Amino acid sequence: MAKINALKPEVYNLIAAGEVVETPVGAVKELVENSIDAGARRIVIEVEQGGFKLISVTDNGCGIDQDDVDLAFAKYATSKLQYAEELFAVQTLGFRGEALSSIAAISRIKMITRTRKSDVGIAVQVDGGKVVDKQHVSANVGTKIEVRDLFYNTPVRQKFFKSPAREGVEITKFVAKLILTNPNLEISYSLDGQTVYATKGEGLEEAMFAIYGSDCLSQCLRVAYSREGLLIMGYVGTPDYAKPNKKYQTLSVNGRCITDQNINGAIMQAYKPYLMTRRYPFYVLNMEIPCDAVDVNVHPKKQEVRFAKTNYVCSAFYHAVDNALREYKNVKMDQIMGNTSAQDDSQNAEYSQQSFWEKFNAIIEKNHIEFMNPGQSEDVRAIEDATDKADARKNFEEFADELERTVSVAKARKAIGLDDPDGVFQPEPDDNEEETEENYPTKTPLEIEYDKLYNRTRILGAAFKTYLILEIDDKIIFVDQHAAHERILFDKFMENKSQDMQPLLFPYVFSVKEDEAEFIEDNKDNILAAGIEIENFGDNVYRIIAVSTLLEDTEMKDFVDYMLSSIDEFKLDDRTLIVEKIAQKACKAAVKAGYVLNEHEIKYILKQVCDNKIMQCPHGRPITVVFTRQQLEKMFKRIV
Repeated sequence: MAKINALKPEVYNLIAAGEVVETPVGAVKELVENSIDAGARRIVIEVEQGGFKLISVTDNGCGIDQDDVDLAFAKYATSKLQYAEELFAVQTLGFRGEALSSIAAISRIKMITRTRKSDVGIAVQVDGGKVVDKQHVSANVGTKIEVRDLFYNTPVRQKFFKSPAREGVEITKFVAKLILTNPNLEISYSLDGQTVYATKGEGLEEAMFAIYGSDCLSQCLRVAYSREGLLIMGYVGTPDYAKPNKKYQTLSVNGRCITDQNINGAIMQAYKPYLMTRRYPFYVLNMEIPCDAVDVNVHPKKQEVRFAKTNYVCSAFYHAVDNALREYKNVKMDQIMGNTSAQDDSQNAEYSQQSFWEKFNAIIEKNHIEFMNPGQSEDVRAIEDATDKADARKNFEEFADELERTVSVAKARKAIGLDDPDGVFQPEPDDNEEETEENYPTKTPLEIEYDKLYNRTRILGAAFKTYLILEIDDKIIFVDQHAAHERILFDKFMENKSQDMQPLLFPYVFSVKEDEAEFIEDNKDNILAAGIEIENFGDNVYRIIAVSTLLEDTEMKDFVDYMLSSIDEFKLDDRTLIVEKIAQKACKAAVKAGYVLNEHEIKYILKQVCDNKIMQCPHGRPITVVFTRQQLEKMFKRIV
């Protein structure tokens, strides 16, 4: 008796349908992707009872020719490719010819379609994969597909599904990703008769507003990064907008929403200095890349792709996000430590206008007019005589800082009886010293910026012997002395992490698997740069013979385990390899909470924070908390 049976079409169609369409959201995905491939600019999605009762997708795409209607429901029939070579440059979302036939095999379908060349449309009824009725009807150009009673003929599988409400939630999540990935499409989505999303296809900003609300964009950073052969566009969240999970991450390649652990790892690496443990970045990013540089035919659901140059792609994502975060950090620190003109005028315009004359009168009263140079005296009179408050305020902001510096120098000169016609006091060289350039040192731009900052800063004290309290311009700033000093030490350690190597009296020997040995060989330079000298000691056997003095207290077994845990990373990086070890060392060496700093130590920390634009400690905790005068006056009801 034969033991091998040739399965009948109705059997293997049900098996194939289970691979392509596991849940209702899978059916929605395949239908919508067909609409996009058909060139639709408007898509309407309607779902009832989690998709089990009804999934309806209507588009204004090219439609299906009447001669092709029957083939549309046939297995492995597609209009998107013809030859095997085309698989290596797929430009459409669908290409296998499985989706519609798989959905038809487990549901009852009604399709109405019409092309521009046809005067009438055609309506087709399909039940369990078989065409049962076909007739001409009046229809708009495009296609409408109604899928009813999904999985009605696979009762065994129904017990494994979530409730209709939960399946509806999954569909809603998919549609949200769809809108973010295709921001130029007009998409309407309703669930059980209630409109959930309705976008006009006016770009990514509108799409993000529709999905995440009005506050999202204000907490995001624009990403626009190009490198030979690829372009990365979109938004990433600021560190303050970090999320407790990865649900707020959308990644697409050529408009195809995907998941990629390597790319996600590169993005996480860029965020590592800014986020605390178990916090995840928000991002909506799309990469445009030549179709022949990415293989989309590697996953049944087409949710994963393979790149010809994975390291190159991941490096591009890292630098795209890192550039955006660095620019954000610089702007943020300028706003915190800089002068009031660096603040957002849209937020502070009303307050600044109200307090302008108060500030102006204070500076005139503080800096008597006889100390000013002629040009500044004229500026003061021009401001006093100005009839337009906006012009007066603008002129005041432009010369206020220079006025403070000039007047303070003039007061100092007058106090010690010097008269410098250029308005700049220089100490005279000692009689016993030669007149060299060393006697007349010039300050670096950073030192000048710090001097300007410090001249505007008042140290008010320390709260709980932990939080330094500073007044800068119209802001009160709390600085966590431990977190700030920890980051200062961490950065210095990282700059000099491999300067001094300490040979091990007893080298640490360990064995690895074949893939781990290949990983070590590929990353030997980065491992050495991280402060670990490692050499081959036989087949798949290695030994560590020297370590950086920064890592001399590290257990070598723990380090090796940590190193090999990165085997799935796109590339081992010497910074990330030891960052946690150095962070721990910095934490131990930094001043502790409860330690009373003297004025010199406070100045040192403040200067380092200012010069290096420090925002977070190595573990991602914030270093500064800022209250503006406007915020305080609102709290005390001085302004409303």
